[in-house]
Amino acid sequence: MIKNYIRHYFFFSMLLIFSAPIFGAQDNWYLEKEEDNIQVFVAETKGSPLKSFRGVVTVNSSLNSVLSVIADASSYPRWLHNCKSAKTIKRIGETEIYNHIVTNMPWPVIDRDSVVQSIKTENKTTNQVTIKFVAKPAMIEKLPKTVRITKMNGLWELTPLDDGKLKILYQMSVDPGGNIPKWLVNSLVVDIPFNTLNNLRRIAKEDRYKSN
Repeated sequence: MIKNYIRHYFFFSMLLIFSAPIFGAQDNWYLEKEEDNIQVFVAETKGSPLKSFRGVVTVNSSLNSVLSVIADASSYPRWLHNCKSAKTIKRIGETEIYNHIVTNMPWPVIDRDSVVQSIKTENKTTNQVTIKFVAKPAMIEKLPKTVRITKMNGLWELTPLDDGKLKILYQMSVDPGGNIPKWLVNSLVVDIPFNTLNNLRRIAKEDRYKSN
């Protein structure tokens, strides 16, 4: 069942979010945090108060197990940092999906919502899977009492390694819109990738997501 789900209903959104050209993204990445085998890199982003981030981790899970988690929009509140709710609103074939995500923000900051288009590609030689995502703000009306994210894109890059492990890269540039305190801006660029990858690593080990 999981394999059929991956094949037909694959792609991700984001939160989430986010090596593809990204609005305002730079190449001047520097290491901001390294803990529990997770590395978080950040870079300045033109046109946004929030720096771009890149999280990297190597896990003892299969490619299919991690893809099973990413394909399950109902699981996002369990592992995508600060995700309040998520649902798939449209699918086009086997390579394109649109998800609606609501992100919880600490008081007094208003919650954000986003519509995210995700498209998957696979390198048949290396088996590396890349899921690129971008905000599509005009697709549906925003929820009441939220701020719609209009600029966001990034990727998931999943690379099987020779030792049977899987390298996960999660990169995103996003303009959250509205006014956000500087302390929150500074914490989000580290907390989003670190907590998301840490949670994803844990949930991918659950029996329901393990590949047969």
